[in-house]
Amino acid sequence: MAKSKRKNDPIPDQFTSFEALANFWETHDLTDYEDQFQEVNYKVARKPTRQFVVTLSDELTNTLRKATHREGVSMQTLVNLWVQERLQQYQTISS
Repeated sequence: MAKSKRKNDPIPDQFTSFEALANFWETHDLTDYEDQFQEVNYKVARKPTRQFVVTLSDELTNTLRKATHREGVSMQTLVNLWVQERLQQYQTISS
């Protein structure tokens, strides 16, 4: 059966949280956006190549715990995502 030609909601450029991202895709059909797909190249590291020990204040630790609970991911995952996002912004600014 042919798909209807209804107008789809635009995909946000950025989501405010993982929950917002999940909510969007729970209520939208990925196949409605096939025309926006693009091929990407990426590398997957089998094991982390470096580990860092970071000391945080009690206040920052509590806030980070709340954020990991809200986002439903591990502290390591959330910190890695945040560092990656910030470094991408830095690279854009310094290029």
